[in-house]
Amino acid sequence: MTVGVYHHKPRQVADLHVVTYLENFYVGYIEEVDSSDGVELLLDAGLDRRVVGSTEVEIGVGDGQRSRHQVMLLRHSPSPGEIDRAVAALRPHVDGVLFVVARAGRALRQAAERDHRIAYAAVDDAVVHFRGEVHQAGEQRPAAPVRPGRSSWARLAMLRLFALSAAEPLSQSEIARRLGMSHVAIGKQLPLADELVARTSGGWQVIDRAGCWDRFMLEYPGPRGLTTYWSATGDVAAQLARIEQVARDRGGAPPVVSGDLAADLYAPWRRPDRVIAYVADQPPLEEHGFATVRSADATVELWTPRDPTILTMSRELPSMAGESRRRYTDPLIAAWDLRRSPGGDVDEAVEQLRALALRERLWS
Repeated sequence: MTVGVYHHKPRQVADLHVVTYLENFYVGYIEEVDSSDGVELLLDAGLDRRVVGSTEVEIGVGDGQRSRHQVMLLRHSPSPGEIDRAVAALRPHVDGVLFVVARAGRALRQAAERDHRIAYAAVDDAVVHFRGEVHQAGEQRPAAPVRPGRSSWARLAMLRLFALSAAEPLSQSEIARRLGMSHVAIGKQLPLADELVARTSGGWQVIDRAGCWDRFMLEYPGPRGLTTYWSATGDVAAQLARIEQVARDRGGAPPVVSGDLAADLYAPWRRPDRVIAYVADQPPLEEHGFATVRSADATVELWTPRDPTILTMSRELPSMAGESRRRYTDPLIAAWDLRRSPGGDVDEAVEQLRALALRERLWS
């Protein structure tokens, strides 16, 4: 996970995550600063942290003790009134609030100095203020890649849907059902580009499936949300099996598999060397032989995605060995995750997946 300079954009509010009154964004859009930017900045600043949910982290305070904070992502530095309301609204089990902002204003800096329940991660400044102390990220902190401008989860999910759909037209209601979004949210993003999708008497019909695929891959900003990175012994298939067992033992939903392992199911081309999966809640893997590591050293990457369509559009399919069933992302999310994997054969693997997905019905 990289951190750096971003420009704020409105983001989707009808998603799987807690939406607070502080996040004053328009429905349907994605902001450029992400919660994970601030959470990973904690590590860059030398602080121990553990993601425990889609909007909560535990920050180490020494002697094995941790302080649980609710993560609040803002496109501006909060005013004194907003800070007071956020603290007053804290849940009983939460110790404080971690504001993730581009730059910290005077009100936020002063509030963090006098009230240790208030912390912030200022991404552009590379600074974390926690428990009254300022922590500066190291100079080797990686720079963030340039991200595309304002985008919509609904519109991007429709590109995936039409890239993978057969020729029959889809009504607006059917599109909303398949994406797990409201009829209104879909309506705000239709029509798509005329050269990609056309409106017919029977609904919306895809014209250029390959164009939908390529447009999505060009514009998708990533799933956003919070990410944890892990390493353990054993090959990646065995590590995934252990994570699935942890989910079953906790009575939770299974992880949704993406990247190498999903691509190996859809269009085998290269040997998987990393588990990338999406979860509604982060499991306590440190209790099951996994160690928390930095992104570059990880064999497992778990996302609690801000993109609400990833989990909704996942499908239960036979595993690669065929002896069991597990949930997989759709081929486009798998391709997006595969594309950022290490290895000289990644581009070929992505192209193989694209060609097969456009030629055959891999997902429905």
